[in-house]
Amino acid sequence: MKTYKSIEETIADVRQKDKRYNFIVLVVVVLMIAFIVTVVLYDQQIRKSNNIIQKNEITIDQLKTKEIENERLRRQDSIRTDSITQLVSILNKELSEIRKELAKNTTVSNDKTVVLTNVNLAQDKLNRITNNISDNTIVRYYKRLADGDGIEELIENMKNPSFRLNIFDVKEDDGRVKVNTVWYGSEVNKDEVYQLTRQLLKIGVRIKNIKEFDNPKTKTWKKAAIEIGYEATRNTSVVTRSDLTKYKSDNNNDQYNIRFYSYKPDQKKKDSITRFIKKENYKITVYPDWKEKYSFFANVPTVFYYDKNTKDVAEKLAGTLSEYIGVRFKVQLGSGYGIEQQEKKNTFIIHYTE
Repeated sequence: MKTYKSIEETIADVRQKDKRYNFIVLVVVVLMIAFIVTVVLYDQQIRKSNNIIQKNEITIDQLKTKEIENERLRRQDSIRTDSITQLVSILNKELSEIRKELAKNTTVSNDKTVVLTNVNLAQDKLNRITNNISDNTIVRYYKRLADGDGIEELIENMKNPSFRLNIFDVKEDDGRVKVNTVWYGSEVNKDEVYQLTRQLLKIGVRIKNIKEFDNPKTKTWKKAAIEIGYEATRNTSVVTRSDLTKYKSDNNNDQYNIRFYSYKPDQKKKDSITRFIKKENYKITVYPDWKEKYSFFANVPTVFYYDKNTKDVAEKLAGTLSEYIGVRFKVQLGSGYGIEQQEKKNTFIIHYTE
């Protein structure tokens, strides 16, 4: 026999179902709210990330723009330097022509002495200009009348290495002897001594002596220079190829290029760093001191490398600079801006500031 629930029981069942339904609705609503909040937060996070990326891209673009501008300014400096160097070269050639005329016996002795004195004064001024715009090794050539123009033309046209040629006339030169000796300073790259002497021998210059400056009174200020001149000697034979071998560098540092940038440097230390790097046979380009410190310029002396395989070379360079110059250099992988892909394996950049 079928039974029926009372009104009270029916109402209780409905209330129970309503509770379950309300609970399910509540859970669904909470889940929907959580989902919406998650979506909103995720969207905000994405926007923040995009903003950070955009800001970083803007910063990188600004740095690239600054680097491009700096490179343009450096090129302008280089063009100005080349122009001044060319002018100095022309003036040197004009002075050379004057010397040739003076060497002829058509000028009165007293007049010749006055002109020669003026020529040497002008040469000194040119030397000072040249020394301020180039980091090439100075070659002081004490020219003899019997030498002719071969040595002068050779040095002016040499490339890799190139030199700053300073010519000095020898007083009371009777024209009977030619240069026979090459002197060099303690900080000169011996490979440059090797290359220069080798070329002198090739054009028939009878070099009989190669000597390091040892006069206590002069060797300090001559430590970064080479001199060519005459010295009385008992040697009758010229320097041989085997004699030259000891001056040829036994490292392969000449395959590496170094770009040297500086901001408010200690000038004496900068000069010492430059000479030391050259002495170690690296190829170095020294740029004018920056007038402003840009954000990408290192806060401490740093050697930047651009290929993982050259890190050990950078560390060796930094270590030797720290040891011999007394300037501690940090080693860091560079970003590569301004470095061509093919240059990364053999290029280092030095940032130096005190």
